Amino acid sequence: MRKRVLVWGGAAVAVVAAAALIVYFVRVGLDDADKLASVIALFVTAAGLGVAIHGLRGREHAEPQPGGVTASGAGSVAVGGDNSGIISTGDGTTNIHMSAEASGQGRVYQAGGDQTIDER
Repeated sequence: MRKRVLVWGGAAVAVVAAAALIVYFVRVGLDDADKLASVIALFVTAAGLGVAIHGLRGREHAEPQPGGVTASGAGSVAVGGDNSGIISTGDGTTNIHMSAEASGQGRVYQAGGDQTIDER
């Protein structure tokens, strides 16, 4: 949820900045607007380079896993290749395996916790 808010907030800032630049460019003329755009491009490029370097440095700390996948942080799991089975993360995790079959028009309801089914 927090990432979604950050993405929408960033999009809103980008739209407002673009609108402000358009208004500014119309008022000052294309020559001055071109000069300002060059300076803005310099700072955007420098910021992008910083973000790229930060992203690459973060990958150095992750431990490589078989199959070329990585995981880092509490409760993280890396799965690569053709895998099947149960993965549990966190304290007090319970694994429940259920299998059921239905025939004809029968239905099967399975749940790992409390469940109430009311078919009227």
